[in-house]
Amino acid sequence: MEEIKITKARAIDIKKIIEIEELSYKDPWPREVFMIDYVFNRSARYFVAKIENKICAFTGLWIEIDKMHIVNIAVHPSYRKMGIGTYFMNFIIDYAKKEHVKEIYLEVRKSNIIAQNLYKKFGFQIIEELKRYYQDGENGYRMAKIIEIDKRGKNDDIRNRDFLR
Repeated sequence: MEEIKITKARAIDIKKIIEIEELSYKDPWPREVFMIDYVFNRSARYFVAKIENKICAFTGLWIEIDKMHIVNIAVHPSYRKMGIGTYFMNFIIDYAKKEHVKEIYLEVRKSNIIAQNLYKKFGFQIIEELKRYYQDGENGYRMAKIIEIDKRGKNDDIRNRDFLR
């Protein structure tokens, strides 16, 4: 496989991000929401993955003091099953550590077993079921991962949150 490069998204990338979003989700974010989030949300960080200089995936992250919310992550259908999602998750976790984030969380459809399995592979755990979370009424899960803050790797279990208090 060709080399994957992850870069900070630029305004010119938004059109391709929206295309990937629309190909990936039943209820994609409207174009205006992306524009407003990208331009005005100071906590938002957008990144794109490129292969041969073509955008094949993106992620949207919100930095919330000591937490990171993965608000969006999607791989273009033509580039799926090539390890890009795994590569992106490694990048996100490394980025969270660089930003001194203690927890990463996201929401995922209950029916999206492939995504749930990817997140579980990286240590995310289901912490809450979200009833009728999506526009079509489907339930979702909130999944989270504690980022190791103890250099000895003592505690990476989301169920033991006492050390964050």
